[in-house]
Amino acid sequence: MKKRVRVVGFDDSFKGDDCYLVGCVTESRYVEGFMVERILVDGFDATEKIVKMILKSKFREQLKCIFLSGITFGGFNVVDIEEIFEKTGVPVVVIMRKKPNMEKIREAIKNVPMPEMRLKLFEKAGEIYELDNLFVQIKGCNLDFAKEVIKETTAKGNVPEALRIAHLVASAIIHGESRGKV
Repeated sequence: MKKRVRVVGFDDSFKGDDCYLVGCVTESRYVEGFMVERILVDGFDATEKIVKMILKSKFREQLKCIFLSGITFGGFNVVDIEEIFEKTGVPVVVIMRKKPNMEKIREAIKNVPMPEMRLKLFEKAGEIYELDNLFVQIKGCNLDFAKEVIKETTAKGNVPEALRIAHLVASAIIHGESRGKV
């Protein structure tokens, strides 16, 4: 019998100044609920909003992992994955399809307020590991844990259902229907 694990995956969608951050809670591959907050485009509130959603969630005590679709939401609203782990007590696994090009990020981030502060959050997020055709960053767990939870919560492709569905819902809120890949 497969073990069942409850996780939440966060992704965003934005258009202009309108940005929503959506969390999808799944038990293994089955959707159990959603959470949503508005965040500021190029702001500094995504970390706080993720922590707030987790702490007030009815699923809080059962969550085994928080998946994030990268560490930037709403443009360059960069999250502090260490703070998310410390304040929630839930391991954080950041999932990216492509390895970030830090040279391009450093150049682009110059166009938003307080670029140095944002770059520090990129550094603080830690090492980027390649894991089964994905790139991941982790806090509060090891790579074996991350690999196992990703495998257990992925139905098709290589992205956990919680992230895939959060992406679809967030894009539907902003664009009227879902679009694109995580």
